[in-house]
Amino acid sequence: MRLHNRSSSWNRGIILAAVSLLAFLPAMQPARACTAFLQEDLLAGKNYDWHLDHGLLLVNKRGIAKRALLLNPAEKAAEWVSKYGSVTFNQYGREMPNGGMNEAGLTIETLMLPITQNPAPDDRPAVTAWVQYQLDNSGTVEEVIASDKAIRISQGMPMPIHFFVGDAQGHAAVVEFIGGKLVSHAGGQLPYKLITNDTCNDSLAYLAEHNGFGGTKEIHKGSQGSLDRFVIAADRLKAYQPNGSKPAAIQYAFDTLAAVRQGKATKWSIVHDLKNLEIHYKTERCAETRTIRLKELDFGPRTPVRMISINTPHTGVLNPYFMDYDADVNGWLIYYCMKHTPMLSVMPDPMLDLLAQYPETTTAQ
Repeated sequence: MRLHNRSSSWNRGIILAAVSLLAFLPAMQPARACTAFLQEDLLAGKNYDWHLDHGLLLVNKRGIAKRALLLNPAEKAAEWVSKYGSVTFNQYGREMPNGGMNEAGLTIETLMLPITQNPAPDDRPAVTAWVQYQLDNSGTVEEVIASDKAIRISQGMPMPIHFFVGDAQGHAAVVEFIGGKLVSHAGGQLPYKLITNDTCNDSLAYLAEHNGFGGTKEIHKGSQGSLDRFVIAADRLKAYQPNGSKPAAIQYAFDTLAAVRQGKATKWSIVHDLKNLEIHYKTERCAETRTIRLKELDFGPRTPVRMISINTPHTGVLNPYFMDYDADVNGWLIYYCMKHTPMLSVMPDPMLDLLAQYPETTTAQ
């Protein structure tokens, strides 16, 4: 993919053209969805259910100055310096992660929620890559929720999503944007720390209809529906009895992900260990576990960003196989995945070039 080197006014024109697409992008429904949860022993699970499995694992650095890339030039861009390093799963380019975990043990994952309506522009600066902003700046669930006073997710965010957040203190939250407002469920409002692809309120109401949760309905094990997956995962979280064995705990989390798997549509199954700062994952292509140890990574701002393909042929501990970031690989990933995602394929090529160039605007402090 060719990267353009044009003036900022030209770039502004491209962004303005892209804004015209935003009105109908969220209405285009995704083919698949996801499941995310937090197990009692600080293991956070995530199934990424989608039609594409390409992606990069990226080692994002602390001490990096950033300015948000926005699709709507009428919005004010947030600016910050990353406080934490993180490892993220990126399918639509560097700095635009699907999810990940930072060195404070905070994890954030994205899941589709078709009724999402992001806030209209106001006095707060905006971010499109809300996940990366939070992993850069927040160490706890409480900090993530409190950040809504300082920044907001851009109205131009083209994917209708909500977020599952977990931290190393064992707290979890579901963060949704409904009617243009942030709606969070945490603590007593989230008796089972999980979410699928319906609102938290609708999911909890459906759960209450089932045997073992106050109702009489039988659990539809094996169902791929969003609400049924919520009940299946809640039942496994409720039944879990940790025995102190780390391998057994990780296996239970993977077994829960397997119980809500959507066949070949489940591309990645991820278990974040928030206590030991490790990420374990399997892919549709490879059932063997791969592991990333955050404590052994260099998050310093003066060394290159590192990356590895999610579908690397290596298994086991991946730390030795990370390589320096390659902008051409990132550009290809953006172009391929955008063009093969129906709700994003209408993005003009110059807009994709801007997304590919965006990481070059970040600087070490």
